[in-house]
Amino acid sequence: MTNRRQILAALAATPVLAAPALAQPARWAPSRSVRLIVPFPAGGSPDVLTRLMAPHAQAALGQNVVVENRTGAGATVGSNLVAREAPDGHTILAAVISSLTAPLMMSPPPYDPVRDFRALSMLAITPTVLVTRPDFPARTVQEWHQVIQRNPGRFTFASGGVGNPAHLAGELYRSMTGANITHVPFRGSAPALVELRAGRVDFSILDLPSAAAMIADRSVPALAVGTAERLPTLPDLPTIAESVVPGFEAYSWVMWWVPAATPDAVAARLTEVANEALRQPDVQARGAQAGFLLRGTDAAAARAHVLAENEKWGRIIRERNIVFDG
Repeated sequence: MTNRRQILAALAATPVLAAPALAQPARWAPSRSVRLIVPFPAGGSPDVLTRLMAPHAQAALGQNVVVENRTGAGATVGSNLVAREAPDGHTILAAVISSLTAPLMMSPPPYDPVRDFRALSMLAITPTVLVTRPDFPARTVQEWHQVIQRNPGRFTFASGGVGNPAHLAGELYRSMTGANITHVPFRGSAPALVELRAGRVDFSILDLPSAAAMIADRSVPALAVGTAERLPTLPDLPTIAESVVPGFEAYSWVMWWVPAATPDAVAARLTEVANEALRQPDVQARGAQAGFLLRGTDAAAARAHVLAENEKWGRIIRERNIVFDG
């Protein structure tokens, strides 16, 4: 009995240790520099956003984040590079809409944008705007639509090249309305806008940052936007969908993609880092100034968007038999 009392007394006098917490998995961190691959030239919209985000991603990850421009073949050179990299989080693609659409126009495609990548976050939308030549015989989007419909085969639309987002936007309008219009491709948005201002082509539905300066100085009339909702920066411009073609929606975007086999923990951390960077005041302010509609979604929403865009633009590409011409 004495021994039992002594043992109980000793136990009572022993400090009670806290129960060990359930072990939490360590948050992934890179072991070396992280590469952000931009498949478009320096100075373009995807490059601007990527370079705004990079310093914040670097601070969060504790490693250098290096932006590399790997251009060519409608964004497929840089995109394919990332698809073939080790799925370890050290190489990220600043994917653009052409990363998805360009391989759909190639035979054989260099990669499968759905199968070969894991989407992390929809970072931003780059709105599109309908602009016409200065003397186009319409001053509203409704009038523009009526003129196009009443004059089959007469009018042309410009783009920055075959398969370019402006080309696909025009083909979407053609598909949804039966419009008889002729595509005129140029080597980039800048020459397309020069020809539009000179009156040698009739209209274009192209990304707003490209046309912003000419819209501001009234070199070309802006009639509508291609997004589903009106833009805060151009609140008086209606959408094409609300005005003449219900359901019309065409815009560019930027996402973070990594190779498909990237582990869940790595993908989750990079999604978190991307969205944290988008919330920073300088990114918000300068991103809006550059014409972006910043988003920052979870991976599920990003994946759903990729699947929807793949179906939508794949249908247009097949229907119009669009083949990438380099």
